[in-house]
Order: sequence, then C-alpha cells, then structure tokens
Amino acid sequence: MGAFNHARYQIWAALLFVAGLTTAITAPDNSGRLEVDLLFPGNSTYTPQALMPIVFAVQNPTLVSQFGVSIDWSLWEGNNQTSPGSIVGLLENFVPSNPPNQILVTRIINTMAYPDGVWTLAWNMSFLNCTPEGDVVPQTLSYLNSATTFTVSASGRAPDLVAATSAQMCGTTNGVALNATSFGRNCGVLSPKNATATPCAATINSAAASSIYAAATETACSIPQERQANPNVTCPSSTAKPSASSPGVAGRIDAASTLLVLLTTFTALIHLR
Repeated sequence: MGAFNHARYQIWAALLFVAGLTTAITAPDNSGRLEVDLLFPGNSTYTPQALMPIVFAVQNPTLVSQFGVSIDWSLWEGNNQTSPGSIVGLLENFVPSNPPNQILVTRIINTMAYPDGVWTLAWNMSFLNCTPEGDVVPQTLSYLNSATTFTVSASGRAPDLVAATSAQMCGTTNGVALNATSFGRNCGVLSPKNATATPCAATINSAAASSIYAAATETACSIPQERQANPNVTCPSSTAKPSASSPGVAGRIDAASTLLVLLTTFTALIHLR
C-alpha cells in the first residue's frame, strides 16, 4: 500500500470521532481482546456524496498502545490501484486518554467527482507481538488484512450509518481481532488460538452518526479555502468559527491540506482528483 503515488491525490476530509457505541457496554474489557471493524461502507451501492464516511470501530481501545496498533487503508476505483481518485491513509495515535470501551475512527471522502464506479477499500491492522523465548521477549511486526468493495452510482442509496450496523446488516461487516494472554512492557503476547471478530458488538447509533456528519460539515464550511473548493457541501446559513481555545491548526498533507484540531475531534480536509 505504501507504493501508492501520493502526488495523485489530496486528502479531502478526515475525522476522528470518539464515542461509546452502545449503552449496553459500560465497563472496560480486560480480557486482552482487541478488535478493529470496518463498519462503513459495506458491499452496497451508494449515491455520490460530498461527505462519504469511512468508519472503523475499535473495541477495547485501551489495548491499542500495548500492541502498537496502526491502521493502513487504501481506496481505488476498478482494478487500477493508482486510478484517478485513489487515496491511501494511515491511522495511528487515535486513542484518547481514558477511552470508552469502543471508539469510532472516521474518514470522510468526497465522491461527487466520481459518480459512477466500483471502488475497493483495502485495509490492514499492523501490530507488535511479543513471543517469549526464555528470558528474551522479541517483538515481531505482524498484519491482519481485510477489504470490501462498494459502488457509487446515481441509482444507489444515500449512506445510512445506523442501518449499516443494524442486527440485519452487521453480519456482513469486516473485522479483525487479537487475543492476548499476557502483556510485556511494550507489547502483548498473543494466544496461539486465532481470535474471531465480533463486529455485531459495535454499532453506530443516531447520535454518533449525527455527530460525524456535523463535525465534517463544520470543517468543510468554516475554512474559507475549503468552502470554496467544495461548493457541493451544504452549509448552514451561519457556520460557527473555531474558537480561540481550540488547539489550533497544524499539519500538512501534500502541502495543500488543512489540519484542524478541535478538542478530541481531529479533522483534515482532503480532495480526490
């Protein structure tokens, strides 16, 4: 995935949204089980969207640091991994202090420029595994891979994050999981038995879905250069400006993007081209 030509794209909108996903789960999970699920998009057909979400759920995120977890993802149209509009992303350092038992990590893309096509979203979770060998516990870097395909077409339907994680649909969700038997100083020792992903344990409720779209819309509408570049985003009549107490603007992607940090929300604007 690292071989993608980064000069072919600019990142349009990246959003980190942290929230408890279900009211039924309130206590931390100390079982040593870590899971990452791609909740959206699924293998379906969607209408072109100015704010198209890519949503990962992380179950038991307190273990992310123990495993040194990061998520690589790549998106391309058709069979050409360097097709126009292809993008790659890396998610790391995405877990806040004292997180709930589940968090959402979301990226937002604009598919309006590509109104008809089949897209592949491939991703992997990289992690460190400690394998005891006597008194020495070496670390090895490992990967778990997954992928989904979806279609963008005028004949499709608008994204529905809540419905995508319903009991009727969650069985089609992609997920990968780890099960640690113990923890060393910097990494977990994995069980010899493969862990089975349980993506139906992660859902997106209506409040979380609304927050995702609200944060993405505010970012697209409150930054003048992004508003000009994305006229297809419907903005409220009066968009609140980032407050002076916000941590500020920082970061750079292809020398053309803006990174806006607001409290626990991380938002970067990206453009497919």
